[in-house]
Amino acid sequence: MRKYLPWSISTLGLVFALSFGWWSQSLFTQSESVHFSVNFPSGPGTGGAAVMSCCEVGGPWASLSSEEWKGYPTGGILVWGTEGKIVVDVGKEGFLKRLLQPDLINLSTHWLRNVGTRPYQIRLEMDLCEMDLEWETHESSWDPATKTSTRMIDPGEVFNMDWYFRIPRERLNQSTICEGHLKVFDARTGTLLTDLPIMIVNSRAGQ
Repeated sequence: MRKYLPWSISTLGLVFALSFGWWSQSLFTQSESVHFSVNFPSGPGTGGAAVMSCCEVGGPWASLSSEEWKGYPTGGILVWGTEGKIVVDVGKEGFLKRLLQPDLINLSTHWLRNVGTRPYQIRLEMDLCEMDLEWETHESSWDPATKTSTRMIDPGEVFNMDWYFRIPRERLNQSTICEGHLKVFDARTGTLLTDLPIMIVNSRAGQ
């Protein structure tokens, strides 16, 4: 019996680690604290701004062949290697989060990346259906009054930003809580560089 005990403990440890990893992944990609990437300039309306090739920047698309390469997506969840629009599902919050503070959400990007071929000074605009937002950043080169970077972001470099907000209680049980967006502008010219859709939904609505 004793010789099987270490194997049993190891197996239980592996199952726990895998389960915890899956649970953590769901929180950081769908609810509670959602981490994602933003590429600029990208998408329609960027005035044909020049961008670097896929392999100069890397990312989940870097292994694509030139025939498959369709340009940078505006953004998406980067932590686990996928890209696309942001979907926050409060219906997938953990039990304690739903019990204690189901309305408090954090959106975070540490990869607001310049994929262009020249430096940009950027201005950010986040619209989440008029919900009050708290902006936080580790960047010292940030003007909170104008929501503008005070430094030029060179090609391949990144900027970071976090947003905290509370969903009004009367909206929490709606299947579609908000259809908003994050916009990145060239602060010097006003040109739109990226428009990233952000949807907040509740897959448990009506249950």
